[in-house]
Amino acid sequence: MRLAYALLYLAVEIGVFVAMTMSVGFGWAVLITVAASVVGFLMLRWQGAKLFGELRRAARNEVDARTPLADTAIMAGSSILLVIPGVVSTLAGIVLLAPPTRRLVRPAVTAFGARRLVVAMDRAGIYATSGFRRGSVIDGTVVDSPAPGDPAHAGATSARDRHLPPGH
Repeated sequence: MRLAYALLYLAVEIGVFVAMTMSVGFGWAVLITVAASVVGFLMLRWQGAKLFGELRRAARNEVDARTPLADTAIMAGSSILLVIPGVVSTLAGIVLLAPPTRRLVRPAVTAFGARRLVVAMDRAGIYATSGFRRGSVIDGTVVDSPAPGDPAHAGATSARDRHLPPGH
């Protein structure tokens, strides 16, 4: 599947470059490609400086941290697109760097990040969703472990001793 995406990327980039060469000439096509890269990196520098300022403000609790964190993920993606050679990927990176585009993409990035965080916490054994309680599972029934000061805890050596009738 990754090979198919790589081949599709190559086909699109080569096709666009050939189309530019046929329409404006080889020299102009190369100049447009280099100019797009320069514009992209200048924009990355400008937006990156603004983003680092927002991250500093978020670290001091002056602003909500969700926006700069989502913008950091978007900026990382656009940086990758700027580094990958080709006019199409460079233009996609420039479009992602534009503040109006980031504003539109930010909710999707935030939702994706939240889903990934919940999955990672679940894999680590940390319950991310409030409302779940830890307890022992006995014969398919979840039983809560009593607190050490609870009278049900007195004399019990295990969850099985506290919650099952004698003989089980």
